[in-house]
Amino acid sequence: MEPVNLLVVERGADWAQWAVVSQLLGQAVLVLVQQGDESSSAFRERIAERVQRFKAKALNAVVLLRGRRGKGERRQGMRYHRRLLHELGVSAKNGLKVYPRAAEV
Repeated sequence: MEPVNLLVVERGADWAQWAVVSQLLGQAVLVLVQQGDESSSAFRERIAERVQRFKAKALNAVVLLRGRRGKGERRQGMRYHRRLLHELGVSAKNGLKVYPRAAEV
């Protein structure tokens, strides 16, 4: 069974790095994108649920395209799903790669 790569895209992420990210990920990719109205805690739950479904397959790499926090967004919620991704990255063959949001001009 081919290992799966996990790409997590936070709301407001910088897609300018997509070319680099797509080359890193290859063909077998599970992509999870945070919806505009989705809270960080709901996003974390969705990530955990989807990863649970793929538990039979090994994770090759975990990639996070970080986004910006919206006004009123709790840092706590973001920390929870980033902690989950860090834990998944530890078990992934090629670890966790984080692409920060580019500075706005």
